[in-house]
Amino acid sequence: MENFEAIEKIIAAAAAEKRASLSEPEVYRVLELAGLEVPKYILYPAAGFDAAAASADAASRLSGGKVVLKLVSSKTLHKTESGGVKVADKTAAALEDALKAMAARFPEAEAFMAIEFLPHSAFALGEELLLGARADAAFGPVITLGPGGTNAEGLIKSLRPGLAPSVMPVELAFNNKPWEAFLESSWVWNYVSGGVRGGRRLVQDGEMLKWLEGFAHLMKYFRDGGGSEWAIEELEINPLAAAKGRLTALDGVLRFRPAVKTPPRARPSRNGVNGLLHTRAAAVVGVSETKMNMARIILGNILKAGFPKERTYIVKEGVAEIDGVKCFPSPAGLPEKIDMYVVAVPSPEVPRVLAEAGESGKVNGVVLISGGMGEKAGSEDIGRNVVEAIARAREKNPDFALSGGNSLGIVLNEAKINTLFIPEYKLAHPLGSNPYNSRTAFVSQSGAFVISTISKMPWLKPAYSVTVGNQQDVTVPDYVERLADEDGLKVILVYMEGFKPGDGLALARTIEKARSKGKQVVLYKAGRTATGQKAVMGHTASIAGDYLVTRLIMEKAGALVAETFDDFNDLAAMACFFADLEIKHGNTFFLSNAGFEAAGMADGVAGRVTAEMSPSLAAAMGKTLKEFKLDTIVDAKNPLDITPMASDGAIGGIIKAALASEEFSGAVVSMVPLTPAMNTLPKGAGWPDELDRSFLKEAAGAAREARKPLLFCVAAGTIYEPYCAYAAAQGLPVFRSSDRAITIYRKYLEYVMRN
Repeated sequence: MENFEAIEKIIAAAAAEKRASLSEPEVYRVLELAGLEVPKYILYPAAGFDAAAASADAASRLSGGKVVLKLVSSKTLHKTESGGVKVADKTAAALEDALKAMAARFPEAEAFMAIEFLPHSAFALGEELLLGARADAAFGPVITLGPGGTNAEGLIKSLRPGLAPSVMPVELAFNNKPWEAFLESSWVWNYVSGGVRGGRRLVQDGEMLKWLEGFAHLMKYFRDGGGSEWAIEELEINPLAAAKGRLTALDGVLRFRPAVKTPPRARPSRNGVNGLLHTRAAAVVGVSETKMNMARIILGNILKAGFPKERTYIVKEGVAEIDGVKCFPSPAGLPEKIDMYVVAVPSPEVPRVLAEAGESGKVNGVVLISGGMGEKAGSEDIGRNVVEAIARAREKNPDFALSGGNSLGIVLNEAKINTLFIPEYKLAHPLGSNPYNSRTAFVSQSGAFVISTISKMPWLKPAYSVTVGNQQDVTVPDYVERLADEDGLKVILVYMEGFKPGDGLALARTIEKARSKGKQVVLYKAGRTATGQKAVMGHTASIAGDYLVTRLIMEKAGALVAETFDDFNDLAAMACFFADLEIKHGNTFFLSNAGFEAAGMADGVAGRVTAEMSPSLAAAMGKTLKEFKLDTIVDAKNPLDITPMASDGAIGGIIKAALASEEFSGAVVSMVPLTPAMNTLPKGAGWPDELDRSFLKEAAGAAREARKPLLFCVAAGTIYEPYCAYAAAQGLPVFRSSDRAITIYRKYLEYVMRN
């Protein structure tokens, strides 16, 4: 605590000079007070600066054959690029010449530093690291470790996927002390620790652990809600040099700001969220008795989903009933407590409606369909009134929870309730169940994302489809936290746009819990580009921007993170169809009836996915080829081009043999359906094909019996959409190219076999 107080004085003194960052000598002093290594240095103030005297002093006091001279100036941000850093021989004459030249070039200099030179290579990976930490509203302080040097940012951007910096929220570090695992997962630390072929250990792990823990303690104390009135916005050491068996800071940046003392978000109760997911009684506000408005569409959808009419209510004055549902003039008169109170009224009416609901004590959960509550210019007062109404309601009923506003609605298949305001003729609502799907929940901040996804994948029938809207109370992580404990749920699909303070960390912890219970979490996080992120600061924020931090933390927690919307849809299909399977290895059988597809499959074999086959299995498959008179034109191998001559019987026989073998964990089958030898078009359109005679039903059954994944590709145009739909109806994920299928399957395998 004594050293923290000394650091606080350094920051306060800089703030008194109207600075938002520390000078390099001040950063050095902060590191020293934190018990971290800096080189020996001497500071020479610009006032009364004597180059000759300073040179003689530095030459006598610093060890080694060279000295690093540095400019100290708050007006010069990039010292190296502008000539404010020089390495000179450690002789009085050489140092004097360099200092005189630097003083002449930078008349605005505040001081000059003479620093002990540490011999190391700036070009050998691992000898220069970047250790950074920055404040993050979603995750709290975050620490980043990556390659350092002047070209650190460019190097990171040029690396292939999987070689990103390592990222750790400070809060997770203090809860679990996982620094050893953090270093094990850091590719750049492999170079420092000698873990690469031909490498040598530069420093012991304990050296790095000291720095990581030192940064963690600094960031935990100097943070919003920490022990100081100041928060460190960014702390960066670049490079952190590995030299003489030690890690030493050669350059440092520390930006700060006043700490914010905001109270933590008032999270909804477990019971409140649970009622929105397991609704027993529902009411709708805003229903018109004369026209088909949004609320009346919702009412109709609730009834059509099969929710009991006797537990469905309308809150409306002056009307006895609408569409056979009883009306009550106010929520206070409702005959029972309401789990889902659907509000679809004009935004100016929302604060009053919520106030009445809260005052009644009869409402637990609200689904606020109405938008324009603070997210639109001019609606700030309405937004504040909504927040106040939630707080007052919770004083009377601690289980009061609001989902929305700007929510598109919720569909609960097991409770048989559907509050989407989309008409049936516009969307095949996700009602009922798919016997071939794992039990799934879909939680999305964007309602449009949910209905767009379901429109493209009508086979997807989640047990829970929750659109959260602008998260004025219940947030996406609140829902996911509740669903992580749901027995029998196997897959959670998540679309996330923005986090409330601390919610990034909450979601990471929840995903970790969900994975520990055997659930698979597929996540898409919007805000991937610089436009979608906050303005970056220095190398640390540029290298570890908001999206990259989110992706790395969520992947480490156990999420399968999708990079594109198409990836999300395809990875969701993998999880929904295969989450109940135990995939033991990645050796996969590949089958096509076209040479280019087989070649593409072979090109896609990498990572966890292999394509090996024993001679004995090849001989067994050869018998099937001989049975269908294909043995004279093709040999059994993997990938196998069975040629356009193959019939459905031949294809089905080969697939069943592959799936029955312990050699294969699954199969990818891609068909160019134009061949007359196969049934690839529906019956009754003037051609001899009949989809029920295709190999698909039998092959899908064999995959289920073997409990192995089977992926199906249709490499052809829109005329074959019925073929694709037929395959999906058999419980097969369908792709339109084999290379796409293999790419997605490889990512999914890496996920399930890693976690």
